[in-house]
Amino acid sequence: MQRLRTLLASNLAGETASQQPAPISAQVEGAVEDEDLIEIDPLDLFCSSIDTLLSRSIDQTIEPGGGWSSRPTRLSGVGDGRGEIQQMCRRGIPPSLRCAAWIINVVAAVNQEWSKSECDEFGTFRKVRVIDHGWELVLKSLFPDETDLTEATVIDMGIGPDQMMNLLLHDHGGSPIPDKGIQSLTKVLHAARDSLGLEFCPLLPDVTCLLLSFMPESYAYATIRQMVLDDTNYFLAISRVSHLSFCKTFSDLMARNFPQTHQAMDQIGALTAVGLDPILKRFFVPLLKRKHVLRIMDIYTSEGAHAIFRIGCTLCCLAHAHLDANVLSYCDSPRMWWEGVKRFTHSKYFHFDIFLQQQAYGSRQGSIRVMSRPIFPRSEYVSRLISRNEEWAAENEHHIPILQEMKPIGLVEGKCPIVLAKHSPERLSLSKWLPPALQSTRLELIYSSNYHGRSIEMFYRQCSVAIHTVTLLEVFNAGVVLGMYATQTWHNNPSGYGDGECFLFRLTPNPECFKYQVTASLTAKESLDAEEFISTIDDAGQLMISSLNFISMGVGEDGSSALRLNEDLTRGSTSRCINFGHADLIGDSSEVFEVGLVETYRFVRDVDGEPVDKTDVWKGLFD
Repeated sequence: MQRLRTLLASNLAGETASQQPAPISAQVEGAVEDEDLIEIDPLDLFCSSIDTLLSRSIDQTIEPGGGWSSRPTRLSGVGDGRGEIQQMCRRGIPPSLRCAAWIINVVAAVNQEWSKSECDEFGTFRKVRVIDHGWELVLKSLFPDETDLTEATVIDMGIGPDQMMNLLLHDHGGSPIPDKGIQSLTKVLHAARDSLGLEFCPLLPDVTCLLLSFMPESYAYATIRQMVLDDTNYFLAISRVSHLSFCKTFSDLMARNFPQTHQAMDQIGALTAVGLDPILKRFFVPLLKRKHVLRIMDIYTSEGAHAIFRIGCTLCCLAHAHLDANVLSYCDSPRMWWEGVKRFTHSKYFHFDIFLQQQAYGSRQGSIRVMSRPIFPRSEYVSRLISRNEEWAAENEHHIPILQEMKPIGLVEGKCPIVLAKHSPERLSLSKWLPPALQSTRLELIYSSNYHGRSIEMFYRQCSVAIHTVTLLEVFNAGVVLGMYATQTWHNNPSGYGDGECFLFRLTPNPECFKYQVTASLTAKESLDAEEFISTIDDAGQLMISSLNFISMGVGEDGSSALRLNEDLTRGSTSRCINFGHADLIGDSSEVFEVGLVETYRFVRDVDGEPVDKTDVWKGLFD
C-alpha cells in the first residue's frame, strides 16, 4: 500500500523524476483542482516505471508526437486498436510507460477476448494492490524464512552457467548487477520455476532482467505469469522440445526468406540449437546495444516470439549483406559469425530505426515495398510451423545438444616447451574468460623467460608479432600463476594504451578473472548503454603502460598498478586498482613478490594454424 501511495503521488506530481512526491491526500486534492484532471479517476492513471535491477533513475518525461498521452490513463494512454498499439510499440515506448505498457501488451496478447479497458487496467494503480498481494503470497510460500532467500542462487533456466555469469557481470548495463538486483532476479526466477513450473526456459533470464529494469518484482512476475498462462509458445519456449522447435523454425524461415544467408550460416553451424544462442536464448543481448534490445522488448511484449523470428532473421540477412565473400571465407564457427554481426550492429553502418521500419517491418509505398525481399510470414504461419516442428523436436530431443560445451583452448606445440598453460583445467578457465571470437583458437608460445632470457627488450621483440596476447607469470614458491590479457601489442609506451577489453586473472589456485569496470561516476550515467561505456571512457586507453623499466596493467588513482613487472621480469607487484574492481590477485595482501617463469602466448586459428591477428576478418570493415 505504501508503494501505491508513493507511485500515485509521483504520477500526479508531474512528469519529471526530479520532483518530490507530495502526500497522497494533497495530490488528490490538487488533481481535482487541475482542470486537466477533473474527469480523471486517479486510480486510472498508469504506474510509472521503476528500475529494480540496476537502481538507476528513469526519465519520466513523455515526448510529444509518439502517440502517447502526456498523462496516460486507462482511457487515454494507449492507442485505440491492437494494430495501432503495435505500430506505436515499434516506434518505441517512453521509458516512464514501459512498466504499464509491457504488462498491458502481454495481457492483451494472451486474453484477446478481453476489452481494451479490461487489459489496460493491469497497468493502472487500480491493480497495484492485487498484483503486490499476489506476489507477497508467492514469496511467503517460496521463502518462509529469511535464510531460504539468503541461500537461494540464481537459476540459469537452460542458458548454462557461463552465459549466466556473463549476464550477471556485464551484459545488462555494462557493469555487474548490484546485489539487490541479483536478489530480485533470484526471487522472480525461483517463482517462475516453483510456482509456474518452468524448468527449462532459456529466454527467461534475460527477459526477466529487462522486465526488472522497468518494473518492481511483483509486476515482473505477474507479466511472466501471463506469458505462460495458456501454455503456448506465443512468448516463450518453455521446454527443451519447444526450444528445439523454435530453433528449427528459425532455420526454416531463413531458408524460406533468405536462402543465401541460410546457406552461409548453415555451413558454419550458426543455425544449430547451440549456434542460435545469441537470439533464441539470450534475446539479442550479446548482439545489440542495450537501447536497441529494449526497443525489441517493446515489440516483443505485443507481438510475442514472432517478433524474435522476424527481427532475428532480417538482422542476419542484413549483416550477411554487409560482409563480402572474402570475409565470409574466414567465418568458420558460430562464434565468429555472431562476432561479425555484433561488429556490424555497433558500427556507423547500422541504423536501428531504418532497419526496423524499412527492413524488418518494411512498409509499402503503393505497390512497391521499401525493401525488395520476400514478405515475412504472418504470425499465424509461424505458429503453425512451430507446431509442426515440435514433432521433429520430440524425436531429436536426446540427440541434439542444447548447451554449448565449453572446451579448453588448444595448444600449439613448438620447440620451446609449454609449462604454465600445459594443463587443461587452466586452459578451460581461459576459454571462459576470452572474447567469443578467440575461444575456438589455440595458444602458441612466443616468449618464455626460460628460453628467451629475462629481458624486457626481448619481451617486446617477441611480442611484436602479435596484437592479442596472454601473458602468464609464476609467483615464485607460492603456487600462484597470474595473467594479463592484452588487446594491443606490448611495446615501449609510457603514455598508456590498451582498451576496456583487457583483463587480469589468477589462473591458479582458485581461478578468477578481473575484467575492466567503469568508475562509479560513469556508472551513474544512465544514458550510456553497455557498449558505449567502453567506447567513451578515457582512462580505458591507459590500461597498459610500459617502458624500458617495467610493464604494467591497470592504473590506480595513486599511480600504482594492478599488476607490474620490473625491467628484467624478476620482481612483480600488485595493488588494488579501481579499473578491475579492486582485484585481489594473490589473495594474501602481498604487494611485492619474486617472479618465476614468464610465458606469453598469441592466438592462432584452429582450422589452419594462421595467427588470428594476421586474419582479423573484421578489422577496418565497419570503421
